[in-house]
Amino acid sequence: MNQVPPDAATPQQVAEKKLREVSDLYEQHFIRDMIKHMRSTVQEGGLIKTNNAEKIFRDQLDDQYAEGWTKSGGIGLSDMIYQQLVDKFGVKMGLKQPEDRPFGPLPMNEKSVFTGLTKNQISTENLDSTTKNRPSTHIMNFMTAPEKPTEVLNPWAGVLLDRKSVDFDQMQYRIKHHNGLESVISTRGTGLGPGKNLSLGDEVSPGTQLGWASPASPLIWSVSENVSE
Repeated sequence: MNQVPPDAATPQQVAEKKLREVSDLYEQHFIRDMIKHMRSTVQEGGLIKTNNAEKIFRDQLDDQYAEGWTKSGGIGLSDMIYQQLVDKFGVKMGLKQPEDRPFGPLPMNEKSVFTGLTKNQISTENLDSTTKNRPSTHIMNFMTAPEKPTEVLNPWAGVLLDRKSVDFDQMQYRIKHHNGLESVISTRGTGLGPGKNLSLGDEVSPGTQLGWASPASPLIWSVSENVSE
């Protein structure tokens, strides 16, 4: 029976290595093209024109420059591409856990399809300055106005970090979820009912009604990676 070497790479390590190699290759090509375009802006001078051998050597040298630049840290493009690949293929390749199906903020049922959060930006003019300027990596910003008044629900279990009135009959909730995400939900009124107001630090169960959304009062939901202490 063949024994697996103790230092053999796991499937996750192999997948991560492949994505890293692809990301580095993309950055290397970008840097090489950038060097090529920079050279094209410099006119050749002197009495002797560059021959084909010199051009081939120069192209090979540029390849070495690009490869060395990438290996020494590059320009950050490789990391961006790697993260995008992980976001898109990470679950399938075993590099990240599938995202929990949310209970909201709009009601979900057995016919609702949840394919995971996507990076998508919207206007944040209706959010307060604290929310807009938070030093976090936005995963999704979501805005919708349902055709009729609809319950707004807490998507995942978490702890209430902040609750404030931002406009007439408009409430904003900031919830630190236990899955590493953080939500800022702007909704009309409150669906908690008399005597059920939440206090800072209280646990908020998934599916807890926070308020209402309507054609005149759209729901604004901003999800980010958890940066709160």
